[in-house]
Amino acid sequence: MQAGRSSNTGKVIFVVLLIGLLLITGGIYASVRSRQRAEDGQSAARTNAARVAIGCRLEQTLVFQRCGHSVVRTVDAPPEWTGLTQAELEPKLDMAWRMTEFDSNKIKMRENIMLFCPSHWIIMPDGTGQVCVWTNRYGEGLERVYETDYSLMDISEDIREGIRNGRAFDTLEDVEGFLQTLRL
Repeated sequence: MQAGRSSNTGKVIFVVLLIGLLLITGGIYASVRSRQRAEDGQSAARTNAARVAIGCRLEQTLVFQRCGHSVVRTVDAPPEWTGLTQAELEPKLDMAWRMTEFDSNKIKMRENIMLFCPSHWIIMPDGTGQVCVWTNRYGEGLERVYETDYSLMDISEDIREGIRNGRAFDTLEDVEGFLQTLRL
């Protein structure tokens, strides 16, 4: 009988120790999670409380979808943004811009543009079908450099489609070399 009690007592002690260990582990986990939530809340409060400071800089990344290149430019934030929080500023942004970071002294923004970047020269027709050479001189729109002697209809069918949508070249010499092949 004594041996039966001692083995039952051992099992009870083991179960009590196991339950105690689980409770301690659970308490440590709850404490760590509580601390993380408090830190996250403080971080969110700091972010929500941040306001655009005088002299804030905008880091704008323009991503050109037609060629995949991007350009980063840094400009001063408009003076009328001074004192605004991120929540107050977002509705004032042009719909094309997406804010990626917000700090009182630096705001990062990104815009996807359906153009070729300023590193390219583009052969493409104008509204009348006249084939022209274009460049993206200012980053957000194409500017006609010159008009060629070709109408879109003067060009063979196999090349026409690529030109209709815009064909990019790295240099003006490459463009002129390509135009010479059209004369053959």
